[in-house]
Amino acid sequence: MDLWDAHAAARLAQRSTGRLEPPSRMEWTQRPGIGPGAEILGEDLTGRRIVELGCGAGHNTAHLAAAGAAVVGVDRSAGQIRRAAAHYGHTRAQFLHASATLHLRREATRLDAIVSVFGAIGTTEPSRVLRACFRRLARQGVLAFCLPHPQRTGAFPLSPRNRDTVTLPDGTTGTVTRWDVDPAAWARALNRAGLLVTGVHNLHAPADAHWPTTLLITARKP
Repeated sequence: MDLWDAHAAARLAQRSTGRLEPPSRMEWTQRPGIGPGAEILGEDLTGRRIVELGCGAGHNTAHLAAAGAAVVGVDRSAGQIRRAAAHYGHTRAQFLHASATLHLRREATRLDAIVSVFGAIGTTEPSRVLRACFRRLARQGVLAFCLPHPQRTGAFPLSPRNRDTVTLPDGTTGTVTRWDVDPAAWARALNRAGLLVTGVHNLHAPADAHWPTTLLITARKP
């Protein structure tokens, strides 16, 4: 079974009911209340067309839908999509089982924003997914993504491509390939894709962490 399918199945088994109400805040770190919320996508999200790449359990997709956006959560794990639908299928949020890059390439509707929260950006080869984001964004469209900070252990990694260990709810472990790229390298990759960097946030979660734990970057299509 796929790692994320196994993770989703274990999480659903822990709940007597899957139904949840959308969170009141969009989170960019694994600790609530740290850093900005959905306002970095724009003050009024009503009617904004947004896609979340790697939506997982659907929490942020559901929040954006509750804020009035026309939002689709995409995930390559069928288990995670079942989990998201179990949690938020009663809301305006939509969930789709698909590869992030293929979904961006095969659809034509221009998007006002694309988000990835520890999702497809960072676990997919950067140049391909960023070019696909550029293609789908409307002019002045926003890209916002976060990933584990490459300096989270105190030093930047020697290799930009690394494998992280993920612990499942039952205690078993698996590995995920991540692109641990420093902020300057992300900026160059975004520029090569045609996108302009508008913000780089080095977030500490928990707040007293010695080194930044989450890298949050925003960019815009000119």
